[in-house]
Amino acid sequence: MTTVSCVFSSFELPAGGRLSYTILGSSLLGSVQPIVLVQGMSMLKGDWERLSTPLAEHRPVLLYDHRGMGESTCPPSTIEDISIETMARDLLQLLIHLGWKDVAICGWSMGGVIVQQLLVLPFHKTDPSPLPFNVSHVFLASTRSVVLKTQHSLQKLNLSPALGNAGQAQTNPTSRSPAERRAIAKGILQTSFDPEWLQMHEKRFEAIVERWVSESRPLPVIAKQQRAVSTFDFEDLLSSIPSEIKIVVIHGELDQIIPFSAGSEISERIKHARFIGQGPEKGQVPSYVFGHHWFEYFDVQVWVDIIEKVLGK
Repeated sequence: MTTVSCVFSSFELPAGGRLSYTILGSSLLGSVQPIVLVQGMSMLKGDWERLSTPLAEHRPVLLYDHRGMGESTCPPSTIEDISIETMARDLLQLLIHLGWKDVAICGWSMGGVIVQQLLVLPFHKTDPSPLPFNVSHVFLASTRSVVLKTQHSLQKLNLSPALGNAGQAQTNPTSRSPAERRAIAKGILQTSFDPEWLQMHEKRFEAIVERWVSESRPLPVIAKQQRAVSTFDFEDLLSSIPSEIKIVVIHGELDQIIPFSAGSEISERIKHARFIGQGPEKGQVPSYVFGHHWFEYFDVQVWVDIIEKVLGK
């Protein structure tokens, strides 16, 4: 197996706290366009491992933890401020910090919403922020462009134990027992897969649950992320996204968190967005029969080939 070079670092956010990031395939910087992977609610940068490691054999891969999650730190006031827009501005500040001028981005679930918010920041009605870099390609995976009319399973998940009587985030999420954290983890993760996958991959699922439980995922922060995915609104700005940005939609028919129809409707709001091709050829997905945790389905090389083909390699 090829050894992948990597860089681990962090930088200070303007609002306080530090955003932790990793660059896999760092030896390729300057010779190949990097890709940024933006994960969803409750997830950390290491959760991309199945995809990020083989992908980093081809290009630099930027991973980071959202504010207050994993190795990223922030004061309580910035937890209260968590929204899709603040998380998009965190990503903007990270890319400005790195000084990269040309990137591709893949956003998964809440991460896909964050990426769309990033793309419309230059057209923000009250606080427009130009992007001082080129975004050539965007992958929108298991995501949507508007708040779903019917709440999905993660929005329905009761995270109230993470909140105090006034709805304020508690600062000590470690007060929950291991059994409670495992139950919450399973509640979040089970709907990322379809029942058949869960039956066939019990050991893999337990490993995913164990990683979730063993790493820093404060429930008060997840509760604020949960609120964020229920309150964003940038639909009227999506038509402003430049058509030069190639946008590819990845969505499975077995997604139990965000329905397949929500992915299909992205191209109604972003006219130049295109669904990933289905078929037996390299660079195509074998079928749309996969769940929310899309890159855990099929041989991972399928997804690497899709990304590399879209990016022109």
